[in-house]
Amino acid sequence: MIYKSLFLLVFANLFNQAYQMENINCPKWVPGTNEILPAGVTLSPELELKNRVRCYCEVVKVKEQECVTMRIPWNLCKARTAAWVEDNLMLRENLVRAQMPMQLPHRDRMINVEP
Repeated sequence: MIYKSLFLLVFANLFNQAYQMENINCPKWVPGTNEILPAGVTLSPELELKNRVRCYCEVVKVKEQECVTMRIPWNLCKARTAAWVEDNLMLRENLVRAQMPMQLPHRDRMINVEP
């Protein structure tokens, strides 16, 4: 998954330049208001996550729709959104805390074969 998102990021960056797409930047809001957080003030991890989710809903999805409206290829707009999600909403800390590899569940797959 990391390689896929890295590929999308590099691929999207090439076309960002061609289509003059800008990177998505989000403000940090004061919790519960529409005011921008002053410089030097930090949020707790829980409020930071809520701020990022709010940013996704109010900024990232709007930018994606604007991108599609400007007739930029849909897959490039989706790739930019996916890259933002990968950078801002992934839970990296929990994966690092695990000191041993996770055991994957055993799954049987059924395949229908028609003659």
